[in-house]
Amino acid sequence: MQIVPSPPSHQTKAYQQTSVENNLTLVWYFSIVALIGFGVHLLHHLRLGNDAFSEQMMPYLTVYVSNVLYALLNLFLLPYARAISRTSWRVTLLELMYPTFLAFMATVLSIYTSIQGHGPVPFIMGMMVIAMLVQGHLAFLFCLLFLCWVTVSLGLLYELPIEDASSPILTCFTSMLIAIFIARLAERSRVDQFEILHELHEKNSLLEELAVQDPLTKLNNRRYFANKLESETARSLRYQHPLGLLIVDVDDFKKINDSDGHLIGDEVLIEIARLISQQLRSDDIVCRLGGDEFVILLVEADVEQSKEIATRICDSINENKFARTSHKVTVSIGYAQYTGQPLGNFMQQADKMMYTSKKRGKNQVAFFGYDFNSQSIK
Repeated sequence: MQIVPSPPSHQTKAYQQTSVENNLTLVWYFSIVALIGFGVHLLHHLRLGNDAFSEQMMPYLTVYVSNVLYALLNLFLLPYARAISRTSWRVTLLELMYPTFLAFMATVLSIYTSIQGHGPVPFIMGMMVIAMLVQGHLAFLFCLLFLCWVTVSLGLLYELPIEDASSPILTCFTSMLIAIFIARLAERSRVDQFEILHELHEKNSLLEELAVQDPLTKLNNRRYFANKLESETARSLRYQHPLGLLIVDVDDFKKINDSDGHLIGDEVLIEIARLISQQLRSDDIVCRLGGDEFVILLVEADVEQSKEIATRICDSINENKFARTSHKVTVSIGYAQYTGQPLGNFMQQADKMMYTSKKRGKNQVAFFGYDFNSQSIK
């Protein structure tokens, strides 16, 4: 059994980040509660007039003012802490200072109320609150609870005879043990919940990835391309950026499948996907439409840039040695430039040029609307 529950090592960093977010949220909530609760007590206390500042009432006034000021400080600092995307010592300090502050107040008040004959009620309440307030710092919390009990015990033994101090000390000891048990139980619950949510997140991410990924080539699929086509054409219009479209079709792919078998045909498609990806820039988008057809969005690429990329793709596939196929592997490519035309027309233009490449002899690029010589590779 883990004394200090923790997630698996590969989840530790993510759990630390989650703990930061949850702790800051708890500090925010408790600060608001403290501001309202102690603010009301402070106003009620000030109604006593001059008696509110008497020696007997001064400890209560100090508690009320301290809690209100500290709550205000937290509310001021928390937005800056939330803006920090990673854990840092400043955020950790803010996480741990509030429970430490509450522990200090509960300890001091318990000594005072016990001397007054009212018992260590603040200690009991404070320890229960602190036990629920910190996530991901259980060892620190154990030490804090134990230190509070030691401080209360020493303070009571210093101020009271041992026979009067023993009962509140035992009460505080019992409260500390219960708080430690609650803190561990809460941490175990948080870790279990985190592991479940983390696993669900990973599975959902995998499902989302599989939904837009071609299982053979590991490129994105038609669904992903449809979404990207819509978003990239809208962005092209909005910012007046050029956008090119290439449709790549493997020449005589049916012959490869018929003579060499579908397994070899799949290997050819995987290799072509790799070669195409090598020729593209980081922002370009390549997808497998299905069968032996690939589609490429050339983001912010003008006609000359698109021509260069398309030619490189043709060259790289033509020059590559496909070891297990008995046929020469080449591709025909059609190109269209987006100028605001309907998306269906945009696709048809590139598709038409791809068939034009095949009619011209295959292994080349045809450009819609531009008077380029066909890029034939001999």
